[in-house]
Amino acid sequence: MNKFQIEATVADPLTSGSTRNGHLRLSGTGFTHTVDAGLMSTTSNFGSWIQARKSNDYSINYNLFLNPNGGRVGIGNISPYATLTVGNASGTIPGEISLNPTSPTDGEGGQITLKKSLQGGTDDWTIDQVGTSSANARFRIFRGSSETSGLAILENGNTGIGTITPSVRLQVNGDIIANSIAGSSDVRFKTNIIPIVNPLQKVMQLRGVTFDWNKKAFPEKDFSDKKALGFIAQEVEKILPEVVQTDKSIDGFKSVQYDKVVALLVEAIKEQQKQINSLKLELKKIKKNKK
Repeated sequence: MNKFQIEATVADPLTSGSTRNGHLRLSGTGFTHTVDAGLMSTTSNFGSWIQARKSNDYSINYNLFLNPNGGRVGIGNISPYATLTVGNASGTIPGEISLNPTSPTDGEGGQITLKKSLQGGTDDWTIDQVGTSSANARFRIFRGSSETSGLAILENGNTGIGTITPSVRLQVNGDIIANSIAGSSDVRFKTNIIPIVNPLQKVMQLRGVTFDWNKKAFPEKDFSDKKALGFIAQEVEKILPEVVQTDKSIDGFKSVQYDKVVALLVEAIKEQQKQINSLKLELKKIKKNKK
């Protein structure tokens, strides 16, 4: 036998918040705040419930605070080590949290807001999911109301920083600083290996330019204010289509794989050196004939 047992008729809570008491009630004399607890008895949903509400007015439900005096809450964990700990350390009870959308059709998934200050504000950080179709659905982390201030991951795995429409695995609107960047180059990854033809001739056709980024027309690109040096992609494409990439957007913006140009420059220098060596030999013969 149990030391203390409460047995009552059906006390299922109603979603309308009307006229259902629990099996157990906690209340203070003269206070309108009560806490009801009971069992779910419907065959499709056995379980238990607890609800804070206004006494004798079941249409008013209150938020429920567990151990509000600086305590910690554990779900599936009897020794919570954070304000909220879900799951146990052994893994027998997984720490899983599912955030459902407000509406299945509104395109806005579950959301976590990280407050920048106690007062909050437009600079708070948001972690959520948005979009319902494979074409626009994305996981995002951003600040304030501007998605482009953070990171977006599309359903196909493409990741954008400063952009919500990345067309490649990683697309960044802005500058990148790194100690080194390596590209895959193992011979086992390659077929149809052919030396570059007429490298010096191709180099001679390239036009290096200095320029300013068009920040006014493309503010979302987060271009630098500094004077830049490089190529014009459309010009390079006519000479070296292998190093020009066109994104899959409607605008079809073009990019140059500058690191790939190094191979052309190496072969051009080698070809130029052959010409220099040949001229040296020719000059040597001329000098010899003059003696």
